[in-house]
Amino acid sequence: MNNNKPLSGLTGGLLWNMNFENIDYIRDKELIIERIIESGMEKDEIIMWKLYSYEDIKNVAVNIENLHKDEITYMAFVLKINETDFRSYGKKMWYEK
Repeated sequence: MNNNKPLSGLTGGLLWNMNFENIDYIRDKELIIERIIESGMEKDEIIMWKLYSYEDIKNVAVNIENLHKDEITYMAFVLKINETDFRSYGKKMWYEK
């Protein structure tokens, strides 16, 4: 069964390394949520909040290994949690000196 129909509105290229026909929004929720948090647009976030629970989104967000400080600040605000709860908190991105 193909469970990718709810994802049809996502920004093109967001799931660049996956064959869209093989994506299952339930099975692949961690990857989908992570990509939306890291690179998604507002329309992608709206889809994310419609498909996944607060807990699913929070669990993925706090465990993203390399999340930029701006995304940490934004997601901490949206999720109403502390920035220090994020695994990436205090880490520099690979491109920062």
